[in-house]
Amino acid sequence: MILSRTASHPTPRPVPQPLTIAVLVTLARGPGAGGHVKCWERFAEAAASLPAGTLDLTVYTMEDVETVTPLTEHVRFHGLPPAFGTARVPFLEQGAGHTDLASHHRRLARALCNADVLHTTDTFTFAKTARRVARRRGAALTASIHTDLPAFTAVYSREILARLTGTGWLGRRVLDDLDVPGRLGRDAGRKVARFLAACDRVLVSKAADRTLANGILGPERVSWLRRGIDLERFHPRHRDRARLRIDLGVPADRPLLLFVGRADDSKRLMTLGQAARRLIDAGHPVHVLAVGEGNRRRDLLDLLGPENATAPGALPQDALPHLYASADLFVFPSESEVSPNVVLEARACGLPVVLSARDGGARFVEKPGTDGILVETQDPAAWAAAIAPLLNDPSARDALGARARAVVERTVPTWRDVLEADLLPVWQAAAQAHGRPRS
Repeated sequence: MILSRTASHPTPRPVPQPLTIAVLVTLARGPGAGGHVKCWERFAEAAASLPAGTLDLTVYTMEDVETVTPLTEHVRFHGLPPAFGTARVPFLEQGAGHTDLASHHRRLARALCNADVLHTTDTFTFAKTARRVARRRGAALTASIHTDLPAFTAVYSREILARLTGTGWLGRRVLDDLDVPGRLGRDAGRKVARFLAACDRVLVSKAADRTLANGILGPERVSWLRRGIDLERFHPRHRDRARLRIDLGVPADRPLLLFVGRADDSKRLMTLGQAARRLIDAGHPVHVLAVGEGNRRRDLLDLLGPENATAPGALPQDALPHLYASADLFVFPSESEVSPNVVLEARACGLPVVLSARDGGARFVEKPGTDGILVETQDPAAWAAAIAPLLNDPSARDALGARARAVVERTVPTWRDVLEADLLPVWQAAAQAHGRPRS
């Protein structure tokens, strides 16, 4: 009997290739970076923990010189010098950090050629370049909204124009009569809408943004992007008021009101400053600790005096859990946030929060008055009235903070959860729609 030597073998299945994602952030990394950049640092760390072969992620940011910083073999930060950075134009200096104003970035365009999905997070140079590359290559283009660009544009253009025009008749004409900052803000809103219309899918974190995106793309192409939290890193056990006194000179004999963010009008720091002034004048001894760079730091110190306020500028990220846990109230009057990391971080540390009811962070408070305080107006008197009852009632503060921590434990996912449940499905669907199926 002759045996055949041609036994059949199953055709080997192709090895799945990782989904290749390029995330575009037209901002610089570093100690002074805001929540937008920090958000993508956390997502990159989460991606680094995924099994090999799942995802290949590059987060592009601005740097003075080109750098590649790997987290793992499949996750990295790629820093590129801006094509026309705002640092070149001194009168454009403002508190949000520098960006790139060029219409195209040729070095970035070459780097994006092999990505399955180009994911934009703003409407500046990196995003414009990604849109052009996606159109040329037929690649998927997605976006997530991280900032209230119209609001920021109005605030910072007012700051810039006020320096140029002064406070006389010309300034009043430009800033108030003609409302040039408001016009620029509305124009920024129209640019955002036009950019979203070019995207395959959009992720949002605020109800107003969802309404906007639904009207442009339809609800089937719009989804929710949550924020994550590391519950071990941000924990009440880090409370150490004595260390605050040693490190920053913060007195330990009075309630401490903490603010973390840009110390400028986009975050309404002076609403807190004026509320604290009222409290002090009414006989309530408080101390304000404002962490972050900005042009209102000096104004805060002048208003309250160094005995009642500390404004150290930006501090390392590793210092934040200790600051949150050691303060008595987190007071954040900003109305321009989409989904502020600092509010979740404070609540995870068991710190009671006092927030604007009109801000994106208000949605983190489950039951106002029970696990957080919401203020309906920017009137400093209203903020002082909301804060005052808690100053001499440590048990009420502790109860608010404990309930806030419990809500975070129950409702807030990890950064990896958000990556896997919110971002990956959107990227996979967009890639498949463009004929690029991957793992």
